[in-house]
Amino acid sequence: MAYTSFFRDADALKAVEEIVIPALSHQREIRVWDAGCATGEEPYTIAILFASKLGAFSFRSLDILATDHEESSYAQFALHIKTGAYGRKDIFWVPQELREKYFKPTDDPESFLLTDEIRDKVRYIKHDLLSLVPPESGKSLIICKNVLMHFPPPQQALVLGMYWKSLVPEGYLVMDGNQEMPEELEDRFQRVERGAPLFQKRGT
Repeated sequence: MAYTSFFRDADALKAVEEIVIPALSHQREIRVWDAGCATGEEPYTIAILFASKLGAFSFRSLDILATDHEESSYAQFALHIKTGAYGRKDIFWVPQELREKYFKPTDDPESFLLTDEIRDKVRYIKHDLLSLVPPESGKSLIICKNVLMHFPPPQQALVLGMYWKSLVPEGYLVMDGNQEMPEELEDRFQRVERGAPLFQKRGT
């Protein structure tokens, strides 16, 4: 299983916080797909960022679909994503003010639960990206970090083409900083800001 943690990849999160959330804040529906979610820290981080930046009314419009294909670890995914239960070490990088607001202590001093406000925003299903069939469409934002590097370039391009189809016009795609957009897809995605792993859909 790939390593993950809350508030990982500062450059990507900064792009979401400073560019994506303001741009999407007035949409009637904010539909996010986190592809390759592992044990849920990443989609819940995104939910926390939206909650901390949006008003209560706008936050109600947020829906996050989290997907992964690791069948052997499904029980672990279910434990974390469906219950929102994480250990002290898991939430180490969550800023203190957000930790106090969005995590509840339990009887176990080493265990914390996400608040219902955050947990209810994330849905999880198993999905194989290489099926090239998106689980849903009409997404405002797709997050795919530390996943495509495991695929050969031709498969990377096919998956990115699926993301393009899944996004609404001018929707956003966040990748990890080491991932480059294949040349054959440069007419479908434009980099939003130099140096940031954030792209926007071109065309319709």
